[in-house]
Amino acid sequence: MKKISLLFLLGFIAFSGFSQVTLGLRMSPAFCLNRVKDLNGSDNSDFSNNGSGVRFAFGPTVDFKIGDNYAFSTGAWYMSSRAGLSVTNTIGGVQYHYKEIVSLQSVQIPVTFKAYTNEIATNMKLYFQLGGLATFNFYEKFKESSPALSGAYDDKYNVLDVSLYMGTGISYKIGESNALFAGLYYNRGLMNLFDGSTNPATQNKLKKDAKYNMDLVGLEVGVTF
Repeated sequence: MKKISLLFLLGFIAFSGFSQVTLGLRMSPAFCLNRVKDLNGSDNSDFSNNGSGVRFAFGPTVDFKIGDNYAFSTGAWYMSSRAGLSVTNTIGGVQYHYKEIVSLQSVQIPVTFKAYTNEIATNMKLYFQLGGLATFNFYEKFKESSPALSGAYDDKYNVLDVSLYMGTGISYKIGESNALFAGLYYNRGLMNLFDGSTNPATQNKLKKDAKYNMDLVGLEVGVTF
């Protein structure tokens, strides 16, 4: 483990030495769009999406520039996202509907490649960003349900999510080393967010009965320095 850590540190130092490091601060309002797919049609439980909501993310960015128009881009962004779930259970021919909303407190780590165009106007460039996003859900908070939840809430979402990140925007240079940026992005969740908790209606593992993916569509604004 020590050898791996040392190798990573040396690689980071070497990469930094051959590139220009640019720090920044990013803020982002985003729509949380939930994709829910029922995987078991014979369990008398139907899983679906319970709406979408606007949430906010912010945090530092780090760009390792490779030449004038390319960069490896990462960072650490705090985000509070919305998980909405609707379940219909059919028991004895009678349907029972349940809806809930849960807040997931997360840290997002982007691992992306960013490309800039040449200037499209004085001090202004377009940028395109593509890569992956690792989301670590460190806190899961029950918000509300209908009907009201009886008993304690059981966590049901995974700690880790991996997503595809795609974005585009405009960077405007305002000084020798400072720039403002604004853009749009789409973040498509790739992992089933349900963990190994039990579906109380079927006693099956929840992730075997349904698949839950979280997507984000957002606006980003920020400054680099």
